Order: sequence, then structure tokens, then C-alpha cells
Amino acid sequence: MGAFQSPLPWDPDRPDTTIITCVDGRWYHHFQEFARIQLKAGARTDFLAVPGGIEPLTLVDLMPKDFNFFRRRLEALVEAHGTRRIVAIAHQDCAWYSARKLGPVTIDLKGLQVRDLRYAAARLREMFPGVAIETYFARLGGTNPETVVFDTV
Repeated sequence: MGAFQSPLPWDPDRPDTTIITCVDGRWYHHFQEFARIQLKAGARTDFLAVPGGIEPLTLVDLMPKDFNFFRRRLEALVEAHGTRRIVAIAHQDCAWYSARKLGPVTIDLKGLQVRDLRYAAARLREMFPGVAIETYFARLGGTNPETVVFDTV
């Protein structure tokens, strides 16, 4: 197979918004549309995506290596790209969060994710005092067809 050449022209300007999300491909195009249309972040946005999205920023005491791995990359991104806004989005039915529960115990996954979003937002505001921080929870809504709704946290 030969090389692929993108038909899109190169744009050297860096986006001013970074979006932190989970990697779940079912949600990703919704995250992109939300960024472009609702957040008015343009067609190009920096994405920092890992399983569980913002969760590594909540692990400073529990798993400092995970926290520091994520923190170093985010700091480098903000510095190199001149980021002016960070948007963190969690989503319904996140496999990463579902796998974190211990045994048959039932937990409120959305509640945990919302708490983590709020905790991480406070940490991000400490880390980047000049950067606007926003948080959202994406969930299924509507029927036939189901749609994705983004609620402010």
C-alpha cells in the first residue's frame, strides 16, 4: 500500500482549546461536534484522550505515577500551544469507570464521574490560573434515534 496524502491544506496555527476526553470511539465524533458547534472551538481542537478521560488528575495521592504522566503532558501541551481554555468531558457508560468498581457493589458511576470532574477542574485551575476551565457530562438522550446531550457540570 502506498503513502496517503491528505487533501486538507496544512494550517500551522495552533488551536487555543484543549479537550480532555475518554478514548471511547462511540462518543468521539460527538465530542468533536460539541467542540466545533457549541464551544465554537473551530474545526481543529487539541484533544488529550485517555481511558477514563480526566480520571488521572484525581490520582495524585492514590497513583502518583499516573497523575504525573498525565500532568506532564498537559503542562507541555498548554505551554507549547498557548492553550487558553481546557474543557473536560466525561461520558455515560464509561468502561474505564465501570471497571474501577470492586466486586458486586453498585456505585453511582455518573456521580463518581461528576465528582472527579469537579475535583480535576479545581486542580486544573490551580495548575493553570490563566486558563479557562469548563466541565461537561455527555449522556444519551432522545429516542429514535438516540442523541448525545452535553450537560454542564
